[in-house]
Amino acid sequence: MTQSTPLKPKKRTTRGTLAQLNVSPGGMPKLPILAAHVTVDGVPGDWQKDRRYHGGPDRAICLFSEELYNWLRAEYGIDMTFGSVGENFTTRGVDLLALKPGDQLRIGACTIEITDVRIPCRNLKKWDERLPYVIDGHSGWVAKVVTEGDVKPGDAVEIVQRVG
Repeated sequence: MTQSTPLKPKKRTTRGTLAQLNVSPGGMPKLPILAAHVTVDGVPGDWQKDRRYHGGPDRAICLFSEELYNWLRAEYGIDMTFGSVGENFTTRGVDLLALKPGDQLRIGACTIEITDVRIPCRNLKKWDERLPYVIDGHSGWVAKVVTEGDVKPGDAVEIVQRVG
């Protein structure tokens, strides 16, 4: 299967917006909430059923972008709502594909540090059999919480530190 390149913001930006904040008591989709005080454990009310592969201090937050949802819709006809792939933070306007482990982002009053690329889970097949393969390599990020703080949709997302 050949893969196209995900849609990127029109210009490379270090600032964007938190489009949606999401939680789930386990599984997907994660559903929107109005605000949260994000801690080193993640977003209160969020839980992952299989803690061997999801959650924990270095994977407290999962990020995916509006641009990646748009790309899936445009290129593959996979139409999903924010939170469907299990992300806590749905971003808008920040090129997630340009991030690297060690980069830090401030979202509202919270600062997170990218720890690893998100590995697509086989449970994504519930939306479309192709989905885990299509997003492999651009499936978002997982992050640890460096500074706890309040977060809500509409908050600025700013890259505050880049590695290398």
